Amino acid sequence: MNFKNYKLLIAILIVAGASACKKKDGSLMEADKLKLESLMTEIKVLSEVKCEIADDWKFRPIGSKACGGPTGYIAYSSKIDTIVFIQKVNKYTADQKIFNKKWGITSDCSLPAKPEKVICENDIAKLVYKD
Repeated sequence: MNFKNYKLLIAILIVAGASACKKKDGSLMEADKLKLESLMTEIKVLSEVKCEIADDWKFRPIGSKACGGPTGYIAYSSKIDTIVFIQKVNKYTADQKIFNKKWGITSDCSLPAKPEKVICENDIAKLVYKD
């Protein structure tokens, strides 16, 4: 093989290696995303109980936008295991912050409106926002 062929071979190997890294990073990012989604599913399962008395319900911020602040709010009943629920919400928020930083996620930096209260509507907790 002459020098030109070696240069071409090296260039091909570098491109192939970079491409493999991108695929690997994409797979790692997807795995991190699936972990976040799984934790959010656990949180929703914990919080989705029958809403009969609105005074039994509270809400808290959840998630982490790339520029800071929560991605939203979630309602929960004081009749569930609130310690476990809040721990999971806090873990989700911290993990999403790490995810955003690790993967260079950006956001619009707007903050979601904070709800005023929780009401029960057709046995489902609904967050009420100021008009």
